[in-house]
Amino acid sequence: MKILCVKTEKISKEVTSVTNSFKIDIKDFVCTSDMEWIERSEAETNFAYKQLIPYILLKRSDGKYACYQRHGTETRLHGKYSAGIGGHIDEPDNRDDLLKTIEVGMVRELSEELSNFEKEKISLKYLGIINETESEVGMVHLGVVFAAECAEDYIPDAAFELKNMEWKLPEEIEKLEKELWTELAFRLL
Repeated sequence: MKILCVKTEKISKEVTSVTNSFKIDIKDFVCTSDMEWIERSEAETNFAYKQLIPYILLKRSDGKYACYQRHGTETRLHGKYSAGIGGHIDEPDNRDDLLKTIEVGMVRELSEELSNFEKEKISLKYLGIINETESEVGMVHLGVVFAAECAEDYIPDAAFELKNMEWKLPEEIEKLEKELWTELAFRLL
């Protein structure tokens, strides 16, 4: 399966050279013409590219966020808590526009991760970018962070990959042993 990537050299060194959160418009550093589709097996170890990963912070109307302990396909993150839902943007998600491509991939990921996903019952808001330079995972991924606020009458249920999903207040999540991306993403709220 081919996934969405951007050459690392096309992204500002101010972003790619440090572990941090950036409240910047995605159009300020990635153009639609920069989209490349690369086999995932190659992209996972090719530091010349960054895989764009939608990373969604899902929030209920009572202020609690979805979080779960990692156990899925990314073994390098097992055991750590995450408050981010998302994953790779696959080639069938491709549209003529980068932001539309990201949105299509993000909605697909949410529909895979939540058993009762209803797109019309969430409001999505782009927050910024996260970059991590401290691990092999971070070196080949770039997080595109969104907040997804659920309508008052909507509480999503987890599908298999997130089967141990819980709802916690930010101060409860703060006390957990979590992946670095969750810490970085919460800085953008």
